[in-house]
Amino acid sequence: MTAASGQAMVLVAMPTDQSSTMPDDNRWLEGAGRILGDLGFELVEPDRTQSEETSRLIVALRPKPTLQHFDPESIGYWISDGTKGHAVSLDRETRFPVVADYAWGRIALTDRLGVENEFLSFGGTLRAQMTADATALIDFSSHAPILRWSGHSQSTDPLAAEVGAFFARIKVPIDFVPGTEALVSKTAPRTLYCAFIQHVRERLAQAPTLRDANRWLADWSSRESLRMEAAAKEHWAAATELRRQLGAIEATARE
Repeated sequence: MTAASGQAMVLVAMPTDQSSTMPDDNRWLEGAGRILGDLGFELVEPDRTQSEETSRLIVALRPKPTLQHFDPESIGYWISDGTKGHAVSLDRETRFPVVADYAWGRIALTDRLGVENEFLSFGGTLRAQMTADATALIDFSSHAPILRWSGHSQSTDPLAAEVGAFFARIKVPIDFVPGTEALVSKTAPRTLYCAFIQHVRERLAQAPTLRDANRWLADWSSRESLRMEAAAKEHWAAATELRRQLGAIEATARE
């Protein structure tokens, strides 16, 4: 069935292992506070030498700015109800504690002057709690990378533009074919990350001139393909199936 017919396309269910919500035992608060100090946020990347895979974006929303770093007052991000994504925000007026999954896309930290620091994530789990000194601590965690995208207080991750373009490509069938958004929203973060790696590797393989001009990206995609295919076989296979279905959806939308 095509988008032009006005009927939803029937999609094959994808294997997923969506992150389960983390226990809200408050033990993480001490560590988060120690990591941040006077900082407004910190991106904690996994130590692969210790077989770690979880990336964490830790944020503090304080009652008064420290003027030492960046002082966020609100956080914008995406959630999914299983069929559709929704933009939501979190600030010190939010009802705490919060323990929930968040969706792939942009995470934006905004200060009192409207200045932003932005990140891109493949989705994951967040937890948030108000501390005794009226500071809200927020922990976005993911089994896929969280990337610095743009902002006042950070450099841009070299892969951020590629991830942004990949997300933009996914949005095309989401906008035109019913059921596509539900398919992507039910995909585990690591599966979506594997789909991104496969997309980059395939795109460079089909364009030798582009590959030669972006040797660092080609080398990265080769290394990361080998690592993820060995360490996350189910996610790698699920990503291949996801891309197959998205390719079929795009072909249908063009009919």
